[in-house]
Order: sequence, then C-alpha cells, then structure tokens
Amino acid sequence: MGMSWMCVRSSKGQRMTENPGLQCGYIKAKFALVNDKEIWEHPAYIWCSTFGRPRFTLNFIYLVLGHTDIPDSETAREYIKTISELGGHITRLDFCVDYLGKLNFDAFYRLHDNKEKPIPAMWKSPEGETVYVGKRSSERMLRVYDKRAEILAKKKVDIGFDLTRVEIEIKGRMVPRYKHLFMSGQEEVIVSDIQELYGLRNFCKRHKASKPFDVRDKSDSVWGFIVRYRNVIGCAYQQDKAQFLEIIGGLRDV
Repeated sequence: MGMSWMCVRSSKGQRMTENPGLQCGYIKAKFALVNDKEIWEHPAYIWCSTFGRPRFTLNFIYLVLGHTDIPDSETAREYIKTISELGGHITRLDFCVDYLGKLNFDAFYRLHDNKEKPIPAMWKSPEGETVYVGKRSSERMLRVYDKRAEILAKKKVDIGFDLTRVEIEIKGRMVPRYKHLFMSGQEEVIVSDIQELYGLRNFCKRHKASKPFDVRDKSDSVWGFIVRYRNVIGCAYQQDKAQFLEIIGGLRDV
C-alpha cells in the first residue's frame, strides 16, 4: 500500500497541495566568544537565554532548539536568521515529513541492507517499527518510524489512521546546502533529495487528491487535530467545564 503526502493549510485556510508538509524540528548552533564581554553580556548569550540556560565553554556558546521551540517553518527561519546575525554557526538541522499510510518497514530495510553504505538498522518495540539508515556521526542520517504506533504507546490515543514519519539529520558539510534550500522556501527540493537518496519514491506515492490534515475533514483528520492540540483542549475544559461542554454540544449540528 502506497503512502500519500500529508497536505497542510495556510494560515488563511487555503489548501496548499504542492506543499509537502516539511518541518524543521531541530536546530543546533554555536557562537564563538571573540570579545572581552562577560558571558552574560554577550548578545548571543542573552538571546539564547530566552530558550533556557544555554551551555557554554571558554570559547563557545551552544544552543539547541527542539521541536517544542519550533512551532512552524517561519519561526525556524527567523531563528536561523537571528543565529546568522549574531555570528553563529549552525552545526545540525533536522527535518521531518509525514506520510498518510504505513511503510513496509521490512521491504525498506531490505532495500538498504543490499547496499554497502550506509548500513541500516531496524528496531521493533511497543512504539512500532523504526528503520535507521546511517550513523549518528554521519553527515546525513535517516530515521523512519510508525508515528501512529508511537502516539498510541506514549499518549494512549489511537489517531485512527496510519501515519509514517520520515526524519533526516543534517550535519557537517551538508548543513549549508540544506540551510539555503530551507531559507529560500525550497522544501520540495529537500523532500525530493530525501526520496531520491533513500529510495522512498518506491514506497511513497503522491496523489493529486491528497487528503488535507484539517479539522474540516472526516474522522481521521479530526482525531489527528485532537491529538495535536490536546493540551489546549484540556486547558479549556479545566478552565470552564460548563462552557466547554456547551460549545461542544453546539457543534453536534455543524
């Protein structure tokens, strides 16, 4: 069974069928300490401190931004721009893209097991199957896993549809290329690179009538929406249960 692209919607609600749904989920950077200012007076340290206490040594300040710090691509671009303006150097970028459907993990593993490099690894656990291609020390490492199973194991919620997540770690000499592509809005090129490099085109089929991941669709997208915004929904319920139930009851006729 082939997997289809997960389409998204813009802030104006317009369907973007050509957007592959690529997300930047991790940024790692370092800043050189080249002046005599106290560390807490350094502009880079002041900015990094807004995300928590940054790590630093005698010569460098280190910053790590995880997926909880990066809600969307525009925010990620703003962070990368600020890092450059403060003289920082990005050492790692992670990107991910979700596909509706379930990957044939055994077949994908065998595809790469027949090659000399990079060597794949496959893990099976209650959180689902995961295939790694490459090493953590490599300039590129791919990780593909069953997102539906992971959510079910960690959150005890079944989103109601198969979902496969593809993640790639970019480090070293590869960072400038992918940084340029992402900053110039060429997410399609990044996704195409991932598909070509790792043979994912044989497993992931893009359909013209892809189903948007939006609350206005039927039950599968609704459950996905609830999982994504469960914290906000829970806070609204705890804040005013009566009003929450009144609103939900009013939605039955929508």
